[in-house]
Amino acid sequence: MYQYVKVDPIQENEYLKLEIDVWKKIHQARIDQDLLDGWYLYRVIAPNGSKTEYNFILVLEYDTPAKLAGHFESFGVDYTDILNANEIAAALKTPTLRDQVYEEVWRTTDEIKPKMTDHMFRFQVFNAMSPRDGYTDSDYLEMEQKYWKPMHQFRVENEKMHAWGLYTMEIPGGTERAYHLATVDYYDNFIDFMSDNNPIVAKIHGKSKIAEINEKTDETRDLLRTEVRELLDYTIDK
Repeated sequence: MYQYVKVDPIQENEYLKLEIDVWKKIHQARIDQDLLDGWYLYRVIAPNGSKTEYNFILVLEYDTPAKLAGHFESFGVDYTDILNANEIAAALKTPTLRDQVYEEVWRTTDEIKPKMTDHMFRFQVFNAMSPRDGYTDSDYLEMEQKYWKPMHQFRVENEKMHAWGLYTMEIPGGTERAYHLATVDYYDNFIDFMSDNNPIVAKIHGKSKIAEINEKTDETRDLLRTEVRELLDYTIDK
């Protein structure tokens, strides 16, 4: 689950303290009770500016449908058993420090798990996708898995990418959103995000395939938005 949050820059320090000192504690209690599998706090670093829709993102990770259902049915923990009086007072100020713009629920369709498990990634690059006219979701997913997944696997194995995921949006449904598919690239170093893909295409698929793969990719899907996010804090089920 992705929660998109808008925070006034003047209040950013106070907001981050609230998330890290108070809400992280609540989510850790939910993890300890097997109600949640992970909590992540991101700052959006690109695009940036006063006209952006949101500038922070919270990700709540649920590994089973039952746990996700629990998010909507009951929060599962009593915060008065977890927080002291000062922390409760701080938690009650949450609506004054952030506006929750909207929520999205994404399902993992495919992924490459990290080779380096001794540390968490620093950057997440979110690529919102939509199949082009004449192509289905299945066509797009097949293209990603046939051409791009092997290249990302090579990058992960050579420590030029931390991990990779292919996702489908489950909630909200319908056609109002321009996108409902996404890839997410996870990096330890920002410079790896900026690297040229063509040498890897040549190594995995052959130099003669570079133009064909780029053309097939552009023909199959529209890349609607690329967003760069920095991981500020997290807690996960150990």
